[in-house]
Parts: sequence; C-alpha cells; structure tokens
Amino acid sequence: MLRRLLIVLLLVWSASAQAQVNIDAYRDYFLVGQFGEVCTMCEVTVLCQAGDQPPSDTAIPETGSFTVYHIQTRTFWSQISTIWEWFIANFSADSLAARGHTRPVHVYSVTDGVWAPQEVIEGRLVLDPGVIEFGEYTINRVSSAWESEGGAPSGYCSRLPLWDALEVISDHADGEQS
Repeated sequence: MLRRLLIVLLLVWSASAQAQVNIDAYRDYFLVGQFGEVCTMCEVTVLCQAGDQPPSDTAIPETGSFTVYHIQTRTFWSQISTIWEWFIANFSADSLAARGHTRPVHVYSVTDGVWAPQEVIEGRLVLDPGVIEFGEYTINRVSSAWESEGGAPSGYCSRLPLWDALEVISDHADGEQS
C-alpha cells in the first residue's frame, strides 16, 4: 500500500512540471522555451514599449515610457489543474492550446520615467491563436507586437532577465523614481 501511494505521489509531483503543450508549431512563439510553454512555477518579466520593433533593452530602461509585466507563477488551483491538463494532453493538446491558462500579473506603467502604482491583473497565455492577454492589451506571440483593444498597434515586447528586472522593480516599488 505504501509503495502504491509513493508511486502516485511521484507521478503527481512530476506531472505538474510536464503539464504543458510541447508542439513544434509553437516552438518559436514568444515565451515558449526549449521545453514548451512557461513552466507552472516560473515567473517572467516582459518589457513593452512603443516602436517599430521589439525593445533592444536587456534591462528595464532608466528613462522613457514603457510597461513592465511581471507574470507570476500559476495559482494553487491552477497548479492543481496542470495534473488534469497533463492527463488530457496525452490524448490531444488542441483544447489546451486554445484555452491557454491564466496567471496573476503585476503591471508597472512608466510614463517619462515616473512609475505608476503597481496594478494586479489576470493574464491569459494562449497558444492557438498565439496571444498573451493582459486586460486591454495583448502580445502577439508570433511577432511580439503589443496591441491595444481592437488590435491597434502599441509597440513591441521583449523578455527581460528576471532577477535584474525584479531588482529594478523593487527599487521603484519603494518609491524611488527615475
């Protein structure tokens, strides 16, 4: 009995790490890595700003106007649902790709170097069609284009190194302005 329980626990524990869509058609999408969609326990920081191409910044700019999205880990119940998703993905990944998954997102809007208070929203990462939804904005996962409601272009987005971005965010969350 104990052996069976141990086997079940190991399967459940490993399932959450693999419960994602790993299809070659999505391999080059924004925020899809070598092992598929953003892992359930991973955080990501994304810089979006006006322009004709993705930002070349490798860190949060010291000045200017831009938005930083800090995509959080999946919530507890969302983590639990990955077990079911993993099971379903063994038969068909189409419904998972179309439904995507949601995560809490901390939004930092910066206008001319002045940081607005943090806003917390629910973001949705979808593979089919390839979009990331952040309230009134979306990111096209094929082109990295940042679009407002109705598809109006707002600019482009790029992924930032997490720890460096979190350090800058922490400095500004404490009231320090550029």
